[in-house]
Amino acid sequence: MIDLRALARDGRLVQGEVPVTRLGRLAGSVLEPSGTVVFSFQGERDDEGKLYVDVRIQVGLALECQRCLGALEWPCDVQNRLLLLRSGDPLPEDELENDAVDALEVEPLTDLLALVEDEVLLALPLVPRHDDCEPPVKTGVDEETSPFAVLRQLRGKV
Repeated sequence: MIDLRALARDGRLVQGEVPVTRLGRLAGSVLEPSGTVVFSFQGERDDEGKLYVDVRIQVGLALECQRCLGALEWPCDVQNRLLLLRSGDPLPEDELENDAVDALEVEPLTDLLALVEDEVLLALPLVPRHDDCEPPVKTGVDEETSPFAVLRQLRGKV
């Protein structure tokens, strides 16, 4: 647990590593929960007094290709800038148009590992697949044992 607002106010840097197996939701979303998530949070206060945290997360993940069902090594590199807001504060008007910054309501203490896990989960591809692969093919399947062979026979009787 960390006070992200204090981190941003002081311009501090927090770095760390965590095994993928310790992040339960992420471990359940990958083919093989191996590897280490490396993260850093750099706080910043701008001239207007707005508090920001620059997030950097890197991890290599083993996902399942949805086309060939094989393993897909996917390098995850998240770089995100978060505008920190107090709970209930409205998003400043000038930030509504800015796609480079995401707003985050923070409590006095924030679970840093949960935030890291959220950022990686949001970065996962919707349909992971290799650039060039073929769908799996059944081998040794006779056309007559196919479920469609029965339909073909019925069509011939009509």
